[in-house]
Amino acid sequence: MNRKDLKQKAKLTLKNNYFKSILVIFIAGLIINGGYNYTTNIYSSETNNSSNYITQKSNFDLINEIYKNISKKSINKEKEKRVNGVLAPIVNSVTESKSFALGILNSFNLLVFKKKINSAIISFIAVLVFLIYHIFVQNVIIIGNNRFFLENRKYKNTNLDKLLFPYKVKKYKNIAYIMLMMGIYLVLWSFTIVGFFIKYYSYHMVPYILAENPSIKRKEAFRLSKEMMKGYKWKTFVLDLSFIGWHILSILTFGLINIFYLDAYKENVYAELYMKIRNEKKKDLTDGDLLSDDLLDIKDEVDDEYPMEKYILPVKINKNKKKRGKYLDTKYSITTYIMFFFTFAFIGWSWEVMLHLITDGTFVNRGTMFGPWLPIYGFGGILILLLLKPFREKPALFFISAMVLAGIVEYSTAWYLETFKGMKWWDYTGYFLNLHGRICLEGLLVFGLGGAVVTYFVGPMLNDLYLKIAPKVRIVICSVLVLLFGADAVYSSIHPNTGDGVTNSADI
Repeated sequence: MNRKDLKQKAKLTLKNNYFKSILVIFIAGLIINGGYNYTTNIYSSETNNSSNYITQKSNFDLINEIYKNISKKSINKEKEKRVNGVLAPIVNSVTESKSFALGILNSFNLLVFKKKINSAIISFIAVLVFLIYHIFVQNVIIIGNNRFFLENRKYKNTNLDKLLFPYKVKKYKNIAYIMLMMGIYLVLWSFTIVGFFIKYYSYHMVPYILAENPSIKRKEAFRLSKEMMKGYKWKTFVLDLSFIGWHILSILTFGLINIFYLDAYKENVYAELYMKIRNEKKKDLTDGDLLSDDLLDIKDEVDDEYPMEKYILPVKINKNKKKRGKYLDTKYSITTYIMFFFTFAFIGWSWEVMLHLITDGTFVNRGTMFGPWLPIYGFGGILILLLLKPFREKPALFFISAMVLAGIVEYSTAWYLETFKGMKWWDYTGYFLNLHGRICLEGLLVFGLGGAVVTYFVGPMLNDLYLKIAPKVRIVICSVLVLLFGADAVYSSIHPNTGDGVTNSADI
């Protein structure tokens, strides 16, 4: 196996479709492992001191730890995280140890030995929700992610919706089952250190086999992977080690190299590895005929888009669906922009409320207003769609512009609230490269990527959804929402939403 050749091909592929690859990694990271987990700071209910607050872990944990050691400020109170709220035990058990079994055992311990019945019930429910999400969403999206990078090798117009590929071909149940079994096998093999190492690489191709043929049966998928990796396990291990220099560079660049290059680069390398082994061994494999998606092979020149109508499984093709390339000229109606605003505002509100609930175990109505919306998310999304339209043809410039615009909106909003309301609704003090605690690099990077996702993917998708609603109904919905929002805005301007977990006194 020529690693240099694999990497050269991967670099060329990434160069040809760089921005979409970055966005796919960003979206998949959010869904699969929270790789780009982000939120505003959540204050402790015991104090208003701005140096004592609880922060959410993010991609920049390492640099945050370094920064905290330098500034000698205690900005993470682990003890409070473990005792506040009924969800604290299960959150610590599941998220910190990444073990569903440990979460269940903890719930059993609460119920039998500590007799905390309410906590135990909620813990069981939380474990069940996490487990369902892990099986039917996280594991399935891994296959969609692999499908994108397999197609991306040959088709330069591969779209982000390939993440939903398993759901489109209606094989997500089969995928979920096989991925769950692979996880169980690896857990069992982990009791034998050497066995785990061997099996980890024996099963290495299972997710890619499922990405090519999601209808394959469990035994066939594992048998194919084992046969494909015979003679390649050690070589793949060495390939993994060859990225160590990049990981050191990642530390030196505060994780930025991961976001904007390394993660997407590695995905392209592993896609090349799969296709190389597949094409080399296909004729000799026991069930090689199951790897029959020959449209993934690069024979002559790179084509524009994968022809789904020729896929080995039946896929419902929407003939009226516009090509994604037309998003550059997408024009939205006034009602669509209004619905965009409330959609983004509601998503932002739900995100922050959910994170506070998981972290502290209590429901807190985040934001300056009382309704289920955070207007800063809505206004930010609308401004990006309206003002940055001229930059859509240049993704890199668009991303930078979205960062700048988001920074202006967030900083000016924070300044206004602190100056005229005397309160802070968020504070990035202690974050790497923050400006007066009102904005920080981490947040701007996420807002920039989020703006790109909204513009190139979410916006057109939501617009298609909104257009299915009758025009008169859309007008009624928009009118009701605007009236409710207006009433809330007037009331909250006089009596803003404040309290524990929502605001902190502004030290200005």
